[in-house]
Amino acid sequence: MGGRRISAYSAIGRLEGVCPHCRAELPAWPARSGPCARCGGEILVRSRPLDRERVLVTEAEAQALEDQWALYRERGGCSPLRPLLNEDELEAERAQLRIRLGREPSAFEVAASLISHRAFEHMRRLELGGFRDFGLARASLLDQQGRAEEALAGYLGVCFLDLNGARNPPRQGADGATVRSADAANGFAPDQAFLAPPVIARCVQIIAALDHDEDAVRACFNAFIERHYRTLRAPRRPHEVWPDLGDAIFGAG
Repeated sequence: MGGRRISAYSAIGRLEGVCPHCRAELPAWPARSGPCARCGGEILVRSRPLDRERVLVTEAEAQALEDQWALYRERGGCSPLRPLLNEDELEAERAQLRIRLGREPSAFEVAASLISHRAFEHMRRLELGGFRDFGLARASLLDQQGRAEEALAGYLGVCFLDLNGARNPPRQGADGATVRSADAANGFAPDQAFLAPPVIARCVQIIAALDHDEDAVRACFNAFIERHYRTLRAPRRPHEVWPDLGDAIFGAG
């Protein structure tokens, strides 16, 4: 496939217990950096941003890893975003799940169940600002579980809603009268479109780790929107949104 790419993190270093210089098998994984007993080359123990694995590297490879870590920190979005969920609502959901499952639910099960229920409620009321927030919580939860491909798709879906100005339409004005506005019928206000920097930063990190090009990311984006948001009457369709989103992501990489 073609298209723009983000500078990716590479699989530098040896995962197996061998010298990175002469490839001699080591009697044990080194606890710290030191010379190889066979060739005398310095064996350095480092972690890499690609997958956080501990690897054995040469001095030159260690410098390359330092450069990758500097890029990793510069991009931001180094950790999965935290699902922002109400603790009281989580406890209430836990109690209901405990009865339904007949056992103590895991923290992830409770969070996923609450997200699903609350997202549906917001969608039913066309409160797309709230629906967007729980979509972000779902993507963040997947991210915390290490499900990078699914998390990326969810984050891209959030960006689609943001670029369409997803909002909770006002129900009443200051005088208590019902508010009638063009966007109240579908929960979108295009003039309030934006992109959240933390979400973009996290997308950049995931895409770099997965080493996807722009065509692959756009395909992921389109598939998610078609599957989950096809029925939304968004004023800007995926092909209209992508140029802004693609520039925000790949221009940052």
